[in-house]
Amino acid sequence: MTKNRIGILVGCIAIVAAVGSVAQAEDQDTHFKIYFGPAYVAPMSDSDVTLGSLDETIEAEDQVGWNVGIEGRFNPWIGLELDYVNANQDVNFAGSTIGDATFSPLTATFDIHVVHTKVVDFYLGPSYSYVNWGDIHLNTNGGTVTGGSEIGTDSSSCWGASLGLDIGIGKHFAIQGGLKYLNTDLEMNNGQTVSVDPLLARLGVAFRF
Repeated sequence: MTKNRIGILVGCIAIVAAVGSVAQAEDQDTHFKIYFGPAYVAPMSDSDVTLGSLDETIEAEDQVGWNVGIEGRFNPWIGLELDYVNANQDVNFAGSTIGDATFSPLTATFDIHVVHTKVVDFYLGPSYSYVNWGDIHLNTNGGTVTGGSEIGTDSSSCWGASLGLDIGIGKHFAIQGGLKYLNTDLEMNNGQTVSVDPLLARLGVAFRF
């Protein structure tokens, strides 16, 4: 599984880098962009599941993690973006925290740059994400409910939508932010599924070449 994720990541980075190189050769107004900064992950949904003898609501809590990404532009209007988010979220069941799990989606977005001046760059587009869920590591409360130390999870893939705004400062530097919605669920190895549907907000710095 780890080798597959590394292969996907390396392949996507190579594609985006190639796009950026071609764009630079054809049009000096286009660019290759690298960005990073904090990301706020806010789950929008929850579900009722059965753990032990209890049938209650389970949900992931809001959490701040980190985000890093790159984009290569085909031309001033169209680009291909790849970004990675990592956040460790507490998991609540029946109103109490039972443990935590890692949420780390790798997302490709087809960006349409609606406004693309040298200072303001506003873009949006559809996204496709490979979501790696870490196992739910249970605390003492979670262990009492389930009788175990963790709940296994499965990776998944999903569609979403993204938008972003860059404010250029000089030729190569920008302040950037964005929102992304992913229509994804947390699939547990016990056969139950938890609706998550997170909204991801990012704010950071970008370097454009």
